[in-house]
Amino acid sequence: MKKNCLLLLFVVFTTPIIAQTKQQIENQVAFTKLYGYVRYFHPSDEAAAIDWDKFAIYGSKKVAECNDQQQLKQTLINLFSPIAPTLQIGNQDENISFDKEKLIPPTPLDGYKTIAWQHIGVGLLNDKRSPYQSARTNRNVNFKPISQSFGTIAKFFDAKPYRGKQFKLEGKAKMVTGTGSGHFWARVDLNNTKTGFFNNMDESPIVSTEWKNYVVTGTIDSNAVDLATGTFLSGNGEFWVDNYKISIKEGTVWKEVYSNTFNTQKTGVSITGIFGNAPLKVPNPNYAFSIVEDNKTPAEKWVSIKSTLPTNQITEKHTSYFKAYPAVGEYIAKDIGANLKVIIPLAVYGNSTNTYPIADTLKLAQLKSNYNKINDEDITGVDLYTRLGDLCITWNVFQHFFLYFDFAQTNWLDDMREAISEAYVDSTRYAFQKNLQKLTAKLKDGHIRVNITGGSNYNYVPPIAWEWIEGKLVITDVSGASFRLKKGDIVTAINGLNPQDYFKAVEQNISAATDGWLKYRAQIESLAGEKDTELRLDILDNDGKNEKVVLRRTLSFNEHLSTSPKDEIKILGKDIMYVNIGAANMNTINSSLVKLQNSKTIICDLRGYPKNNNNFIEYLLTQKDTASNWLQIPHIIYPDREKLVEFKKGGWNLKPRKPHLNAKIIFLIDGQAISWAESYMGIIEHYKLATIIGQPTAGTNGDINQLSLPGGYTITFTGLKVVKLDGSQHHGIGTRPDIYVTKTIKGVRENRDEFLEKALEIANE
Repeated sequence: MKKNCLLLLFVVFTTPIIAQTKQQIENQVAFTKLYGYVRYFHPSDEAAAIDWDKFAIYGSKKVAECNDQQQLKQTLINLFSPIAPTLQIGNQDENISFDKEKLIPPTPLDGYKTIAWQHIGVGLLNDKRSPYQSARTNRNVNFKPISQSFGTIAKFFDAKPYRGKQFKLEGKAKMVTGTGSGHFWARVDLNNTKTGFFNNMDESPIVSTEWKNYVVTGTIDSNAVDLATGTFLSGNGEFWVDNYKISIKEGTVWKEVYSNTFNTQKTGVSITGIFGNAPLKVPNPNYAFSIVEDNKTPAEKWVSIKSTLPTNQITEKHTSYFKAYPAVGEYIAKDIGANLKVIIPLAVYGNSTNTYPIADTLKLAQLKSNYNKINDEDITGVDLYTRLGDLCITWNVFQHFFLYFDFAQTNWLDDMREAISEAYVDSTRYAFQKNLQKLTAKLKDGHIRVNITGGSNYNYVPPIAWEWIEGKLVITDVSGASFRLKKGDIVTAINGLNPQDYFKAVEQNISAATDGWLKYRAQIESLAGEKDTELRLDILDNDGKNEKVVLRRTLSFNEHLSTSPKDEIKILGKDIMYVNIGAANMNTINSSLVKLQNSKTIICDLRGYPKNNNNFIEYLLTQKDTASNWLQIPHIIYPDREKLVEFKKGGWNLKPRKPHLNAKIIFLIDGQAISWAESYMGIIEHYKLATIIGQPTAGTNGDINQLSLPGGYTITFTGLKVVKLDGSQHHGIGTRPDIYVTKTIKGVRENRDEFLEKALEIANE
């Protein structure tokens, strides 16, 4: 069918060559803030069923076209009212207020329950195994409301002969059964694929079970192409329609141009031809269309639209995740920028079929039809509106669910404005990845990484490793006999740039809570580029000579040279054992227990990530681990991280294990020890199980959450709050050593492990 009541707008998503204006940026800000409030906190069934990824892209384009505040306000109303029927948007000086009475169904509340959002962290992964979940009370995740479905028939007219004239759609109708509603509708299609006049009786739906006459009147636009009319049943039940008539006003007289009493139609389920030669039935398998006749007067016939949906869509067991949730009557009043404000209820009533009030069904269908015109192949980082939509989604996830803004100390709203401005000029997928990295780097979360699905050509490095030592960039490892590089050579220029300036540009795109983690990430990512591209270095070698070296990026990140120790377990000297926590699994450790028992000192190396061996700690414990409140997942029911109701708390709860290792225990740590390694070290630190040597850990711990964005981007981040086992701050601090060690250029040149040397010194005291 080329036309139906859903076909309103044809949207072509291309990237215009345009410099962003202040108005465009503020339009995106307002849309972004409203998007987050509705997506994560408005509890309607309509909002829960939206494709929010495509909506973000579509909405970003629509608001980009607004030239002033009034256009923006009306566009936001058009975008969000089909999703959130109780939403109010007003100017800052406009008097808008919350009216709880509009949330009260006209029927008794028996069978209605409170529907409100609850978030454990935030559920982004659609995985029941994840510690992070989001759902509405008294709704399971897959709930599909009947209110969002409708069955319609339509009649189309050539509107060109009637341009500028009034028209009238008349008919009589009644609801027979069900909780749905009946509607007559009329729409004027313009010659630019947009919509002129439109009315679908949203403000006065047909709910009466008695035959009554109904009229829709309007004016046909001066540039009209078609007049589309029809009738539909929204939701469940059965709706009858008769005496359908269209009239045009000629001067002072109404001239009938079409009428149908349906009395000559054949009774039965086939209704082809009811409206003459027009394609009349918009396909929907959930509705049956037929001609029925009066039992007492068979000559009297009418149209029946009947839902075939079950009357009860709920088969859920989910009631709530936790005790707290907003009550019906709670709402938020928020400034969204661009001199606009909104009022949004946080809870509504819902029965087995829908939440109340029900949104305009046709407008909702039109909205979905519009954003579904976006082709999947057009959703890419080279498209402006994909980029703007991605920023909208990203900003909101952190705005409402990230727990370390007190540490980040950044103006997140201004950060978004800067990212929006840059998004207008990003020309490649990789450029936009850098934009996302720069934005999220401001959050100072070591778990944040922005990746492109399918990999990136920029993830290649030359076969060297380097590190900042004594304020200089020093080569710490090389591979290949052809290199004129040696460990300890000092880099004095990179592609003609001062190394400090070169690294500054790299570090602005890295999210890190500590300087140690920032430097660890930067020393790898500063080497990165496209495969086989050149990296030109100026070198001051060990003999004091200046050299110029050209390297090629031939290794993937996974193949990059690692300076982490490779040995698993070994004897270092009399009564001294070495255990590489990052390489030795529990089977290897258990097989060496006798040697470990007989040692006077055990040096444990955790300059990296544990090898699934946290049970090793139990050989060191002399008491049960009772700290159970240091892993904290927030329970969130209000936006902007306001009034967190509680935390779901936990810990590792380890127990002493035999044989107990009575040796002197030493742990080596540095800035690359993150997350699980810090949980590991948190227990070591809290129960004073070892002397800790080295440098502070990354200061970032907790299970990661992952956000997937249109265009193939993913962002990982810390999804919960972690404190030290004594309840003090961990983020940005990490585990600090008892004995601080720094590397020296001399040590690198002599191929010495100065951390391990200090440990041996302590062992031999």
